[in-house]
Amino acid sequence: MLEHSIFISYLIIFLLSNIGYGYLFSIIFFKNFKSLNFGELGILGFFTIVLISLSTSYIYPHNFTHNILIHLIGVAFFIKNFFNQIEKNKDELKNIFYIFLILLSGIYVFKNHDDFPYYHLTYALNLSNHSFIIGTGALGHGFRTMSSLFYYHSTLYLPYIKFYLFHSGPFFILIFFNYIILKKISEKFINKKNDIVYFFSLLSFIFINVAFYRIGEHGTDRTGQVLLILAFIYFLEIFFIEKKLDNKLILFNYLLILIFLAASTKVLYIIYLILIPFIIFKSNFYKEYKIKKNLKIIFVLIFSFTLNISVSFFSTGCLVYPEEKTCFSENLEWSVDREEVKIMKTHYEWWSKAGGGPGYASEIKKDEYIKNFTWLKNWIDRHFFNKVLDTLLGIIFISLLTFLFFFSKKKKKFASKRRTWPVYLIIFILLTEWFLGHPSMRYGGYILFALLIFLFSSKIIETFEISSKKLHFSSIFLILLTFLIFNVRNISRLNTEINGYGYDLLRSPFFFVKDVKFEILDENNLFKLYKTSDGDMCWATPTPCTHRDSLKVINLKGFKAILKE
Repeated sequence: MLEHSIFISYLIIFLLSNIGYGYLFSIIFFKNFKSLNFGELGILGFFTIVLISLSTSYIYPHNFTHNILIHLIGVAFFIKNFFNQIEKNKDELKNIFYIFLILLSGIYVFKNHDDFPYYHLTYALNLSNHSFIIGTGALGHGFRTMSSLFYYHSTLYLPYIKFYLFHSGPFFILIFFNYIILKKISEKFINKKNDIVYFFSLLSFIFINVAFYRIGEHGTDRTGQVLLILAFIYFLEIFFIEKKLDNKLILFNYLLILIFLAASTKVLYIIYLILIPFIIFKSNFYKEYKIKKNLKIIFVLIFSFTLNISVSFFSTGCLVYPEEKTCFSENLEWSVDREEVKIMKTHYEWWSKAGGGPGYASEIKKDEYIKNFTWLKNWIDRHFFNKVLDTLLGIIFISLLTFLFFFSKKKKKFASKRRTWPVYLIIFILLTEWFLGHPSMRYGGYILFALLIFLFSSKIIETFEISSKKLHFSSIFLILLTFLIFNVRNISRLNTEINGYGYDLLRSPFFFVKDVKFEILDENNLFKLYKTSDGDMCWATPTPCTHRDSLKVINLKGFKAILKE
């Protein structure tokens, strides 16, 4: 029971710390920060902790001292600001704890996804043990594609719990996502605004909780997609609903933060900035958005993106790995060879186009396979008639179920005549870029199909004349059903892990970590480089860790560095 108590206590501390940093960020950067709810503050706090983690990693390891200080400050800001609006915040705190408890079954994981022992765990652990090390891209392919989740998780390294919450970032994002959605739905119901955003939010809520219920499988891909579908809700609210300038400005700035935070989990998500011009040039919004009054927000977003780019640069010699044109391999000691970058870019595209996977690989050469739609037939056979079709059927089922619950033969006197074609155009552009460049569901495909079908469904449902009683009953039923499915699926998963892997959940809540044999590959007066025996994955071995040979450690102008021999 002691381990469970510590496990839950740390989760609560981190939850409150996120909200506390959200308060801090909003006081500095949002004029009307009191209008933000605990879910919105939580995501702002997550973004702030990532910024702090990225900044301090260059000068100090994220050890117990660093992280205790980080979260003491976060909790202190939460307590300080909680009492400033105690009546409002009491309800907010109670509601977010309800969601925390409802989703709690999701955080118990024995087996994480396949990339977790390969580099997710050891990447964050490396940040906890060392200040920034130049050239970590030499350790393995995983160390060349940073994610803000790794930097967030490195701040969770604390006494006793150590690295056993290095999978919890997606859990907190899911809590904040659910809180924001349910808050929006509740407020719209009270104000009798069952509009397109209401139904789109409800559909998104159902989909994310049902499809993304396995926290241990989120990796960096699904968390970014959760943030992006939330960003799209803010976009729809600005584009279709919100008329008040102050509210519109807050929504717009928050939308920017969501996109940049999503892009920090996987850089390709930066393409969602395509939403911004459609807002700016709609109804002369560019005249209303005074850049001088929002310079602080713009600066922090540029600073955030610069930090992400700098991590990539000092790890691989490329500003955006594996984009060959952004690499400086000829001039930097630690750079990944340009030819290798080119090969890996081809490999990632080959993989996303179903060129290879567990137990199979196309006989066509990779560089030929990805050209001229040579890949299309194999992609349809192996990827479309599997993950894509399953996801599409799930999305259609959710839409039809929601449609039936709200169906009414009566239409509103002024049935919706919204001009949705610009939004469909955006989705079409995003889908085209996804399909031609990286048509894997984990690279943004899940939400792109959801956006398309949910927008269509929401526009139709919005036209129905729905009584308050029916709207209330149907919404509550679908929300409760969603939470029930989330928990049933997670309990079933836990039962499989208990019976199949021997997960002794009653004794300990911690995930499995393999005890890996290792040796010292190289060392100097600054640090040691470890190598696993028999080419095994690093798991939680001492860091920095690799499964490769022919690497050395050096002192590079006062920084630790890893180079190929």
